[in-house]
Amino acid sequence: MIVVDTSVFIDLIFEYNPARTHSAEEMFSILEEKGLTILEPDLFKIELTGQIARRVKKDLAPKICDEIFQELEFIGTSAIFDKALSIAQETGSRAADSFFIAAAELKEAILISNDRFQIESARKAGIEVYSLHQEQELLKKRLLEMQRYL
Repeated sequence: MIVVDTSVFIDLIFEYNPARTHSAEEMFSILEEKGLTILEPDLFKIELTGQIARRVKKDLAPKICDEIFQELEFIGTSAIFDKALSIAQETGSRAADSFFIAAAELKEAILISNDRFQIESARKAGIEVYSLHQEQELLKKRLLEMQRYL
């Protein structure tokens, strides 16, 4: 299982930096080829919706988000709240980041992000985490080693 931070989805959807967009496209292609499950905390729905609503016409945002959400699995806030709180206390992570880190920890998943502070907090919490932009080749190798969970 893989937890992908909202920052990576934004790099995929909006091309602010062609290299980052290319990295995101390549990573999502590998995940699809390998049949790996992407798991997100419910908070992701709010975070991504807000990011997209700021960048596109308001009536398009729900359609774009719904299309993305259909491809993902979600873990409820109540299922990870205590772990997220513990991670925030332990690492000093931001609230949203602690939910992504908690999801990765509870599901023994890899976390992929382009958020430097989130990556630092995840490492403090002992999570296997990769910076897509800065550790692309290392991540690619790790993903290619993974097997699909049936």
